[in-house]
Amino acid sequence: MPEPGRASHGECDVNVLVVGYNAFDVIVPVDGLPDPDSKCEVEAIHHGGGGPGATAAFCLARLGAAVKLVTVFGDDEGAAVQCRELSAEGVDVSHSVTARGHRSPQAVILADPRTEQRTIFWTRGGLPALDPATMDPAWLDGCDLLYCDGHDPIAAARLAAEASSRGLPVVLDAGSVRAGAAELVASCSDVISSRGFAPTLTGIAEPLAAMRGLRDRGPRRVAMTFGEAGVVALDEDGGSPFHLPAYVVDVRDTTGAGDAFHAGYAFARARGESWPDALEMGAAIAALKCRDWGGRRGLPDLPTAEAFRRDGARRSERPDCSPR
Repeated sequence: MPEPGRASHGECDVNVLVVGYNAFDVIVPVDGLPDPDSKCEVEAIHHGGGGPGATAAFCLARLGAAVKLVTVFGDDEGAAVQCRELSAEGVDVSHSVTARGHRSPQAVILADPRTEQRTIFWTRGGLPALDPATMDPAWLDGCDLLYCDGHDPIAAARLAAEASSRGLPVVLDAGSVRAGAAELVASCSDVISSRGFAPTLTGIAEPLAAMRGLRDRGPRRVAMTFGEAGVVALDEDGGSPFHLPAYVVDVRDTTGAGDAFHAGYAFARARGESWPDALEMGAAIAALKCRDWGGRRGLPDLPTAEAFRRDGARRSERPDCSPR
């Protein structure tokens, strides 16, 4: 497994601008939730950088892309850890800003490898949103793709509109609906939705119909992730759905698996791979991430990812596409 600082820049010609969220994560391995008023000894407690956008930037850099990250950092120890990790992996944070006197978002994650489940306690911290007026179109010069995690949709939409006008792919990790999400979606070419995003944004409960409603808002490529049951996507022409199963790995921790999926997809998309092939790359990266604790320790380099994508076994689960 590659160590931080061993990003393989130069293996491919991929340049990505990432706009998104960062957090400081503490991961506690557990065997089930503890009883109230008890003490539980664990073998280790892991900590490090997290957050969808920052982890995607880290993942893209480890795969060999040149990555610029636009985010807001606090000025506490959590932010210092983030900056060290990202810079060591080769992520350019020079376009990010530091909010003096503000706390970083933080999460405490109880991860149970036996059930492949986790419980997250988190706080948003005190960071201000990215200022839309400061989003500089020149940041897109030389980029092959814009990646947004949807946490600052109003600011991200400024860059997404510019990227779209240049004919660049705009990939959205569509996790939760926030103010400005609809405008951001309209400027995106590729939207990969969580189980809840498309139904919430469109008001359509049935997942496949919600995905079609999402595509009616602008993006050509729309998919929805279902965790261990894989991903369902609409084909690029007639909108017929197809299913890609997840890969099999020995799961330690699923924290950050979605971030890894979206980053792997974006990397393949920036290289010009087909819609199904890029989704397969996302699935492979997500599975490999789950081998280790936290959102970043298990992220693979490009040769590891490509070998696993070619030879890895697939899970048998199918998604439940009934309305919730």
